[in-house]
Amino acid sequence: MTHEVDLSVKVSGVIFENPLILSEGPLTGDARLIERAASHKLGGICTKSIRQDAAVSANPYMIAANGGLINADWTSIGFDAWLKELDKLHLSKPLMTNVGTNYTPPQKAAELADVLEQHGATFVSFSDYEPENLVETVRYARKNVKVPIMVKLPPFVKNIGDLCRRLEDAGVSMIAAMDAVGPAMDIDPETRRPVLGCNGAFGYLSAAPIFPLTLAYIAEIAANVSVPVLGVGGVSKTEDVIKMIMAGATCVGMVGTPVLKGLEVFDKIESGLRTWMAEHNVRSFDEIRGCALPYIHGAERTDLRARVDESLCVGCGLCTKSCYCGALSMADGKAQVNYEYCSGCGVCQTVCPKRAVRVGK
Repeated sequence: MTHEVDLSVKVSGVIFENPLILSEGPLTGDARLIERAASHKLGGICTKSIRQDAAVSANPYMIAANGGLINADWTSIGFDAWLKELDKLHLSKPLMTNVGTNYTPPQKAAELADVLEQHGATFVSFSDYEPENLVETVRYARKNVKVPIMVKLPPFVKNIGDLCRRLEDAGVSMIAAMDAVGPAMDIDPETRRPVLGCNGAFGYLSAAPIFPLTLAYIAEIAANVSVPVLGVGGVSKTEDVIKMIMAGATCVGMVGTPVLKGLEVFDKIESGLRTWMAEHNVRSFDEIRGCALPYIHGAERTDLRARVDESLCVGCGLCTKSCYCGALSMADGKAQVNYEYCSGCGVCQTVCPKRAVRVGK
């Protein structure tokens, strides 16, 4: 029997109808695009990075590559134009306005955030590839900004625990991670030239290929903070959202995947979350948030081996192809394990589409 599920989450008094956030990027570059996005099943929307001055990116500036998105889009309509766009909006969802402090000194970024709050921002957000700038910006912004403050961290910050504690001391309300990974590029074999048109031909990689990196980063951040965490980077399906929440995220953001697959991906994932929660008897995300964290630094085992549940095995043979040591084979349409060779590496259980192979005692 199914039961009612509650997808909503709350951050600093702000209620999101579900944890899905459209993160900053090309899909939220003005009021028209934001309104279009708001018609989909997402909990909140973050504007594209707001810069003081207008900027235009050299074409082409976004390309699909190896299942991901390489982005070199720095286009901005400028701060004054953004204020006019914000005044056009009448959203029923929380709006996060993002100031790119890569291009704006911390004190000035805080001043811009104060103005953005006056023009309807539910949250103000700051992103920077220099983490120290974020601490200083939050400290300045907290003096005048009344709405919650979020920062988005760059990838692979060293001493992440210390940084997160200083951000909390400065007054941050939520920490997001991570930004796209780079530099990255692609080459067209036919023209024998780089595909991106910007100077240097480099961009930054997002969408599905970076998800495992982001998941580990979110788990590390969540273990070191008391404020909510927004996990963004590589999310492409319902299962990714569940994993992010189990790693400690309160909200989960996407931008690369909806660029590649359309905003309808939010509708599909929202429906998938409802189904997963009902099937797993989970009424609220509070019940699973951070549930994986206690096991991340658990005791190591070296005596585990592959086990096959023949009732689930459909004989696809994927596990046998992935077994580097040749311990898995097929017999009578079912996978079987030669324990003389099995090392318990774990690849087989992750390629099995039916979860028929598990590594255990």
